Amino acid sequence: MLRLQLKTLFILPLVIFSWSTLSISSLAQTQKSTTDNTSQTKIRFIPAQTSPPPDRGTPPSKEGTGSRGDCLYKQNKPPLTKLVGSHNLKLTAKEHPTFWIYVPYSSTEANEGEFSLQDGDVEVYRTRFKLNATPGIVSVSLPSSVTPLVVGKEYRWYLDINCPSSVSSSESSTPASLTGVVQRVSESSQLQQELNAAKTPLETIATYAKYGIWLETLSELAQLRLKQPQDVQLRNAWVELLSAENVGLASIANEKIVGNVITNSLPK
Repeated sequence: MLRLQLKTLFILPLVIFSWSTLSISSLAQTQKSTTDNTSQTKIRFIPAQTSPPPDRGTPPSKEGTGSRGDCLYKQNKPPLTKLVGSHNLKLTAKEHPTFWIYVPYSSTEANEGEFSLQDGDVEVYRTRFKLNATPGIVSVSLPSSVTPLVVGKEYRWYLDINCPSSVSSSESSTPASLTGVVQRVSESSQLQQELNAAKTPLETIATYAKYGIWLETLSELAQLRLKQPQDVQLRNAWVELLSAENVGLASIANEKIVGNVITNSLPK
């Protein structure tokens, strides 16, 4: 009887140790598999084949129009820059998309901004917004109360930063306005199938990028980064996406993502 007890005391720790080792090994394999799946998801933006926008006498570049006057130029900082709205970066699949802009000014440096969306000569939406306390990449979302964007129609948006008129002739200034276009497209059955099959948020983003739908590619990755600001893989994916040759936003790829501004809709 004593021999049986001693044998049990000897075997039991071995069983516990073996079980613990297997559990830790299994957990490590699961974590490694998850990490591998995430790291293997590459976001490669492929611009869709669309017709060039008509010439309406507005500049197609990322720089501003200057229609609201100028703001003080900030050394070592990029100028006011749009992340959406150029020819390659105009498509959305949403009825109410989100627009992203890099603003190099804080709330103490500029009073407020104004965003508007137009369908030809018809104003669809207009809002004022307060700048954030920190300069960075901000977003303006089209509210659900606005008439949904029509598939195939191209709209033009405008953004103005109302800087104090204190720029002297001896100081460097930079345009305080931007303009761009947005066009809604329908989701093809193939795109819908691939979106439904996506197992992770990055796979969803990569699918939008594959079909050239830029606003959702950018918005979903930006929102993911806002939720997980310390995630190195997401940061690398963001920098790689913006620095791609067919995107051309390397100058602001490392700027802070601030998120939604506080808007105050204006009467038409």
